[in-house]
Amino acid sequence: MTVLWFVIWLIANNTGGREPLLFHPVNAWTATLILAVALDLARAGGVPSRG
Repeated sequence: MTVLWFVIWLIANNTGGREPLLFHPVNAWTATLILAVALDLARAGGVPSRG
């Protein structure tokens, strides 16, 4: 999910206007990055280990 977000942001950043990732205050791109990381971490915690 985070890699997909990065690819979308990279394409949007290079084809459209430059949009930096701001953490104070949080902009829309940073908010979606935080959401993507949270979803990745939640998915990793919910998968039972093998073995």
